[in-house]
Amino acid sequence: MCVGNPYSIKWMLSFSISITTTHLWESNYTEYQQYLFNRICKYKEDILTPIGYRKISQILNEEGLKTPRGNVFKNNHIHSIYKKGKIREERINRKDIVEVSVPIIEEIR
Repeated sequence: MCVGNPYSIKWMLSFSISITTTHLWESNYTEYQQYLFNRICKYKEDILTPIGYRKISQILNEEGLKTPRGNVFKNNHIHSIYKKGKIREERINRKDIVEVSVPIIEEIR
């Protein structure tokens, strides 16, 4: 708007922004759950000799570790921790989606 000009023109610019993000909440994993997931990943993703779920459960049981609910490990527990942890990692590391609409410029009379 031009101030002091009797023929001033007012313009309005309007647009919308939409942001989709997964970074608005904190992790609900305990330190122990994260520790177990990291250990399982280390065994499963070893480049030279990846280890199966049953053998990982035997290793963790021999060390005296328990599941987050206090049970002994079985191969299905290892599979579940690994699978759900990978899904969680993908969700946390997902890129934000930012969408900006086409701006509309209007003259206000």
